[in-house]
Amino acid sequence: MRRVMTAVLMSAVLAFPAFAGQADDVSSAKLRIEWTEFNKLHAASGVVVVDVRGAADYEAGHIPGARSIPLDQIEARVGDLKKLNRTIVLYCA
Repeated sequence: MRRVMTAVLMSAVLAFPAFAGQADDVSSAKLRIEWTEFNKLHAASGVVVVDVRGAADYEAGHIPGARSIPLDQIEARVGDLKKLNRTIVLYCA
């Protein structure tokens, strides 16, 4: 069985409907990334990884190098994320 990462890919313009005014639903398969592809990108430092869980869950364990931005703070941090000008991967598990 293939593992699929529960994550949302975001481009530098943030393909997140609430932030970019686009029609893509965050549950859309085209915004998902498979675990093997994520591992390649992460190993090559090709993405910024953002853990959207709460602080306690983040502290209990997270992907190495992941930034902690709880989901309820993402909208307020969009400007900071856009400035990175890199692909963003959000994850919650």
